[in-house]
Amino acid sequence: MANRLSFSSISKSLFQFFSGFGLAVTCLLLLFILTWLSTLEQPAKGLYEVQKRYYDAEALYVIPDLPLLNIPDKPWLPIIGGKKLIIPLPGAYLVSAVLFVNLFLGGLVRIRKGWKYSGVIISHFSMVSLLVAGFVSHHYSKEGIMFVLQGQKSNYAQSYTDYTIEVAEIVNGEKSKPYVVPAEPLKALDPERELKVSLPDLPFDLVVSNWLRNSEMGRSSDKSDPQVVDGVVLAWKKLSTTEEENAAGCLVDVVSKKSGKVVQRLLLYGPNIDMITASVDGKVYGFDLVREIWPMPFRVQLDESVGEYYPGTRKPSFFQSKITRIADDGQKKFTIRMNEPMRYGGYTLYQARWSGETEVPQSGFAIVKNPSDQWPKWSLYASILGLTIHFVMKLFGFIGRKERKQVTAA
Repeated sequence: MANRLSFSSISKSLFQFFSGFGLAVTCLLLLFILTWLSTLEQPAKGLYEVQKRYYDAEALYVIPDLPLLNIPDKPWLPIIGGKKLIIPLPGAYLVSAVLFVNLFLGGLVRIRKGWKYSGVIISHFSMVSLLVAGFVSHHYSKEGIMFVLQGQKSNYAQSYTDYTIEVAEIVNGEKSKPYVVPAEPLKALDPERELKVSLPDLPFDLVVSNWLRNSEMGRSSDKSDPQVVDGVVLAWKKLSTTEEENAAGCLVDVVSKKSGKVVQRLLLYGPNIDMITASVDGKVYGFDLVREIWPMPFRVQLDESVGEYYPGTRKPSFFQSKITRIADDGQKKFTIRMNEPMRYGGYTLYQARWSGETEVPQSGFAIVKNPSDQWPKWSLYASILGLTIHFVMKLFGFIGRKERKQVTAA
């Protein structure tokens, strides 16, 4: 009996804690602090790096590192025992997960029920759905870029940040359908870690090593250095604050399945245009390190690309594109401007870049595939509806009480 009472009291205490108003305020305050700190870090470290540190699902905690405030003679945190004080904070993903539990338990389960509270319940539901939208976007959205010359067509997007390795047999100078090493395992690599890749339909496997997120090629005559391939070596380069400017590079060992020995070592470098080739069992194969490519369920034909630069600069002040979307259900013309995207089949195309320096103008379209793209908008509408219902009911209640008091006084 005592154990039952103890379990019941513990469960009740946990429920009250996770559904409590104090926890909600704490989570909102932490999200404000994390947003503020990450904004301060962004100019020095770049958007991509800051997002990983503060907002990634694997970032359970973050230690703020603010270069803008780290003045040697005026540290922004106190120094104790000759060492700077470190204050770890929970990651934004973890805080958002706790806030979701809090809003669900406190705003939907624990809250008083009845038509008088319908507006508040709708508002809480909208906030819960907003957090769900963030979760879906974080785990299932994809972003890329599509460049199209005026008068040309394209049906694929390229990732801003993620690389893949393509392997294809070369027959009569033509590349066959490539086998693609996915981006996810490559993203987890570093210079000290290797990745073994099994290729079921090919006579060899791959071992990827010396992965550098940003690198540059150099010459070396040291033949004893295993990092040197055909007189070329990859050198580490400081990461750019703009992730898409980083040029990845790596070493790839082609391992024969028959002998288990390394047939050839290749050096792959992202900016290289040409494929690196190797011969295995009398056949020629091409290897390429490229930004991840994903096909679109439609083609984009750029009919007209128009833009203007700020005076004396190469920074566009205005740009727009007139396109024809070609899909299975026919063709349709659109005009894409800043903040006026085209949506189709779960994809959203934004006008992101424009170049008029070449003979033929070029447009760059940011492509986002996000299942929860419109959820925040509908969550906002639901929140407005809920608050409107709540305030109107409170107003009529106040007016009714005032009239009753006047009648009683008379």
